[in-house]
Amino acid sequence: MEKLIYKILDSKFNKLIVILLVIFAMIGAVMMIPSKLVLARMLPGKSANTFTIYVDTASNASIRETKAVTSCIIDRLKKEKEITDMEVYLGQGAPLDYAGLVKGSALKRLQSQAEIVVNLTDKHARDEPSYRMVHRIRPLINQACDNITPNTSIKFIEMPSGPPTLATIVVELYGKNSVVLRDMAFKVSNVLKETEGLVDIDIMQDDIYRKYAIIPNKEKIIKSGLSVEQVNKIIYLAFKGMEIAVKNTRNQQDQIPIFVRLNDETRELTRGDKDSLLTKLSSLELMNRRGAMVPMPEVVDVQFHHVMVA
Repeated sequence: MEKLIYKILDSKFNKLIVILLVIFAMIGAVMMIPSKLVLARMLPGKSANTFTIYVDTASNASIRETKAVTSCIIDRLKKEKEITDMEVYLGQGAPLDYAGLVKGSALKRLQSQAEIVVNLTDKHARDEPSYRMVHRIRPLINQACDNITPNTSIKFIEMPSGPPTLATIVVELYGKNSVVLRDMAFKVSNVLKETEGLVDIDIMQDDIYRKYAIIPNKEKIIKSGLSVEQVNKIIYLAFKGMEIAVKNTRNQQDQIPIFVRLNDETRELTRGDKDSLLTKLSSLELMNRRGAMVPMPEVVDVQFHHVMVA
């Protein structure tokens, strides 16, 4: 072997052939990636016995709306024969795992958040690895369950092969104006959605909404024959709800509270402007000391504060 190597190095012609072969081999190795002859990836796919689904609905969504999305997902997953059982955590994160340490599962406390832990049969006893199963069922579940509640985000989280990260690609935006920042975030998100191979695009900024303050006008309240406490209670009763009485029963040791509030459809505004709020308040009337009915907009002032981020 030593004599052969020295023989090659001593000859200028043979040395040129060796250099050309090395250059050709390097070019051929690099061309395997764009030609997709060999698929390149940072870490190999890992087949695990479990994966997690993160569900995020709109910031003002109720626990009932979040449950509707999770129920839809569960119904689709029941058709998979390799799934043994599932656990749903509504309004909270699942017990911490390797990926949840970085993704903040322990910090989830909102009604618009949920996590689903999916347990599979043993990876050695099935032909389809977990990462291929996720790739197959992700578009099916997104198509069926994304539109149940507006602004819903469904993400499939697999146990990482290496150190846990927030996401495969993270784009950080900074700015003082939340409205401009969110507009830029949508533009970046649209670019990422059009990029082949990227899924579960999520903007980690909550919804933007207008904030109005309903301020009782003491002077108008007194002239109308009402009291400030009466106005405060009817506003709180209509939109937030409150306990007005209790009920006794033989089947319960404690008294059962009677809770009163307008239903969801009645409380919602047709538009998010001041006129829509005043129209809603006009449906609330109070009886004064003289027995006359006084509409709520006559005794309160509605002020626009600023745009808030939920």
